[in-house]
Amino acid sequence: MAIDICIRMGRKIRLLRESRGWTQQQLADMTGIGRVHVSELENGKREAGLRMLERLANTFEVSPSELLKEL
Repeated sequence: MAIDICIRMGRKIRLLRESRGWTQQQLADMTGIGRVHVSELENGKREAGLRMLERLANTFEVSPSELLKEL
């Protein structure tokens, strides 16, 4: 069974965040969302809409397509 896309996206967000040495709180502050929201995204419990994907991509300094690549 394939892993749910929200879980795969969450893993990618966590990987990008950790590779930069950021805490969930730091990512939350940079994106303007709450830390709990970041946690829910990383754990696949919340879906990221288009605006959130763009916000995350800008924060990580990657394109939205790069963020979605290989999901």
